[in-house]
Amino acid sequence: MFGKTRRLNRLFTGKENLCLLSPLDHGGWLGPVKGLDNPAWIVGEVLAGGANAVLASPGFLEAAQASLKPDTGLVLRVSLTAGLSKQGTQETPIASLDRAIRMDADAVAVSVFFGREGDIEIYQWLAALIDECQPYEMPVIAEMMPPEDKAYDPVAIAHAARIGMEIGADVIKTNFSGDTASFRNVVSAVPVPIIVAGGPKSAGDGDDATVKMAKAAVAAGARGVAIGRRVWQSENPREVTRQVAQAFWKNG
Repeated sequence: MFGKTRRLNRLFTGKENLCLLSPLDHGGWLGPVKGLDNPAWIVGEVLAGGANAVLASPGFLEAAQASLKPDTGLVLRVSLTAGLSKQGTQETPIASLDRAIRMDADAVAVSVFFGREGDIEIYQWLAALIDECQPYEMPVIAEMMPPEDKAYDPVAIAHAARIGMEIGADVIKTNFSGDTASFRNVVSAVPVPIIVAGGPKSAGDGDDATVKMAKAAVAAGARGVAIGRRVWQSENPREVTRQVAQAFWKNG
């Protein structure tokens, strides 16, 4: 487990052993929207703000490589939601384990959106990928999302996360249930590290809502947060990341 331990130690850092992950993997779904249209710039901003790891596709990371630091944790997205496709509501495999190793990734990431067409097929591919990664000690992050009508239901979140754990994922990324008490139940039911997805802002949410969410998630036992749209859609991605990082690493 030497290689896997070293890779995970680049993702979960500091005395708190937490991960502040910046997901910049929305381009295939949304296109080159503001905030993602300049990969090198946005990577530089989130790292300057305090993110210790980034999640992105192979091409995005290639375009942003000048902004990456030697100690930046790299999570390679190996499945993608193709927004222009009629079948684009579910993930499609786009990269291999070989590509991840050649890019010196610290983990690979796959998303499963339950309740959408093709969820069984991508779930099966994720299971095969986990098996493929084991001999190379490459960690797998499984983004396990419950059906949209139960997106923030703690029982559904725990169920989706548990499926990822059951098939052998090393880390689970999933939604936050909205409060510390209910999410503690999710954490206790899924004995692998959980990273909470930030998701979109609700109407009227300010940056303080993002910070509060990060604090509540960590207080419930989450091992990290992945703040994407709330950061790169903002007018000042560096500052929003800084605010989360300041509260996040201090856990209060």
